[in-house]
Amino acid sequence: QNRSFLADKKDQQITSELLTIIDEPLLPRGLGSRRFDGEGISAKRMPICEKGVLRTYYVDTYYGRKLGWEPTTGGPSNIIVELGDKGLDELIADAGDGFYVDGWLGGNADPTTGDFSFGIRGHRIENGAKGAPITEMNITGNYLELLQNLVAVGNDPNPWSSFRTPTLVFENVEFSGQ
Repeated sequence: QNRSFLADKKDQQITSELLTIIDEPLLPRGLGSRRFDGEGISAKRMPICEKGVLRTYYVDTYYGRKLGWEPTTGGPSNIIVELGDKGLDELIADAGDGFYVDGWLGGNADPTTGDFSFGIRGHRIENGAKGAPITEMNITGNYLELLQNLVAVGNDPNPWSSFRTPTLVFENVEFSGQ
């Protein structure tokens, strides 16, 4: 239907070269691990984004038939972001001043444009150290623009989630609130 902001972006650079995302359904003891998806498609490792280049889409059997594409899988299993080489403390120290976002408080996103707005929680970063807690703030922007502004990837993924994402550092991000 060409109503996604990622339509026609396959094999194009959509993010910073620092970002590689893999869907790994066969991860030992992964919370999203499976041998088959809900439609019976055999699970296999699937690069989503390699060094910023979009490699594939999630395509279930219905849309695969409708679009004439080979189905991949209907949804994510274990999403793994390739790790960088710095820990959280070093990333915060390198940031100087900014915001450390450690939680989301609702919001919305437009899947046709990639525009988003989310409430956040976290801390100010002041002189390379965690400062006062932040509340009543929003982050707004566009996913493609945000992902192009990725400047560092941490080495600290959350192992207790099916989305194993380390700390990500962005520049030129719009925040509003107190």
